[in-house]
Amino acid sequence: MPSFLDRAAESDKEIRESQEKDPADPGGAEEPNWDDPDSWGGDGGSRDDSASGNAGNPESGDDAPKQHGDDSPPSGSSAPPKSPPQVARRRGRPRGPDRKTLSVRILLKNDRRLTLAVEQTGHNPQTLVDMALDSLFKRMKISDPGPDQDTHEDVA
Repeated sequence: MPSFLDRAAESDKEIRESQEKDPADPGGAEEPNWDDPDSWGGDGGSRDDSASGNAGNPESGDDAPKQHGDDSPPSGSSAPPKSPPQVARRRGRPRGPDRKTLSVRILLKNDRRLTLAVEQTGHNPQTLVDMALDSLFKRMKISDPGPDQDTHEDVA
């Protein structure tokens, strides 16, 4: 007869298989050897694996944070300003669909219901909100006008 721990591990495995795959989950990635800091960097490539990109340069011994904007042209120069650097995705993360950041406040009862829906379905809040909006738009017969039909400008 399996032990309590064996049954719990099997139950967890079944739950994980039925839930939506988390894009941030490294999946079958091997756990690093916590006694060997050199194994923490993933592929052993670039040592600049700081999540914020502000790590110093280990090859030159410079541990000072990188200063953004140091490579901009002098103020008297007529060169156009450079666009902000693109942040590279971490290795192993699949690229999801293009999304626009939207900040809204929801009623407390809807927050509680969203929490229950996440627990019951295994989907993450983003997926549930997308599904709800799709359902609402279909019911209201509102179709996607397409990317060139933007009706508003971003306000900073």
